[in-house]
Amino acid sequence: MTTFKFTESVKMSVRSIASNKGRSFLTALGVMIGVAAVITLVALGNGTQKSVEQSLESLGSNLLILYSGETKGTSLVRRNTSNIKPSLTEEDLEFLNSLSPALITVSAPESSDSGQIKFGNKNTVGTVIGTNLNYPEVRNFYPIYGSFFSENDLAARKPAAVIGARIYKDLFEDGMDPVGQKIRINGVGFTVTGIMEEKGSSSSDTSIFIPMSTFQKYISGSDMYALINIQASDPDTMRELQTHIENEILRLHKLPNMDAADFYIANQLDLLNTLQGVTSTFTLLLGSIAAISLLVGGIGIMNIMLVAVTERTREIGIRMALGAKSSDILSQFLTEAIILSVGGGLIGIFLGITTAIGANRFGGMASSISINSVFLAFGFSVVTGLFFGGYPAYQASKLDPIEALRYE
Repeated sequence: MTTFKFTESVKMSVRSIASNKGRSFLTALGVMIGVAAVITLVALGNGTQKSVEQSLESLGSNLLILYSGETKGTSLVRRNTSNIKPSLTEEDLEFLNSLSPALITVSAPESSDSGQIKFGNKNTVGTVIGTNLNYPEVRNFYPIYGSFFSENDLAARKPAAVIGARIYKDLFEDGMDPVGQKIRINGVGFTVTGIMEEKGSSSSDTSIFIPMSTFQKYISGSDMYALINIQASDPDTMRELQTHIENEILRLHKLPNMDAADFYIANQLDLLNTLQGVTSTFTLLLGSIAAISLLVGGIGIMNIMLVAVTERTREIGIRMALGAKSSDILSQFLTEAIILSVGGGLIGIFLGITTAIGANRFGGMASSISINSVFLAFGFSVVTGLFFGGYPAYQASKLDPIEALRYE
């Protein structure tokens, strides 16, 4: 009997909704937009967070960067080191290399300066970076063609160069083999040994990598380093490792504390945690703003259902006179509200997923659809129907049959 009543209630609700297609659609539209907005905006927020994490991971894993100079925040991409007085020494690098492999996997010194690069009658400007053979591993940045310079190039201070993808495009014809070709950096001839992979970053793709010894001979004229890249062996011990390195470098530089330090360390974990916190807050804010439209949609449902109760007062009176109970009237109107909200929610899910995918494929915006946000938005739409449809349904069930029959 209960199943029969429920079936009849659904049938009557569907007929009632179908008899006012335009009004029913507009009533459900608020829920559609709300659900679609929640799914889309949360997907964009998640996509942004994952994009940031991938960008940081592309810089290297478990990365600490020991910088010369005063603290400049937690940046891991401080490229302009030409205006910084180098303060890191060979002794500092030797200390880092002496640490146990259980603490540090690899380290690579780095100094850089801008340079004019020429090949034939073409020229461009790039960042000349002096480093050692460990750089590709510590920064997760490898040659895609040819090879990195060799140990022999480093030991003999040979003018060998590995060029960035943008430098190759600026200087060489498409398809031309640059390996073995001579380019000039600030007037000094260098032999190209390879092309670095394209990172999509102007700072990386316009860089030229040369042996540190060659950089010191032709570019800087100094045996000091602007920074040292450090790859920690275990991400769980990075902060302890940072503190240990700070204390030892302070001792080597004969400095009392970090307030007087001529160096600082940027920790990839700190930057990652900060950015994750920002993007998570951003995603929550977007989801909250979108959820407001669901509330507006719910208010729309309540408004229309109250109008429907008024319009169908005589119908309610007739049904009660024929034996319908208050619970039957409550069930019918509540069912109508739930059908509208659930229907709007299902369409909203489709629109939200489609919009998020479209934004990623055609809008160039990173998006990552969260199943949790889909269920949350849909669940909220169902609760919206129950909550905002409940009051009009209750009002309808409490109508006096005699007064309802007299209603014109």
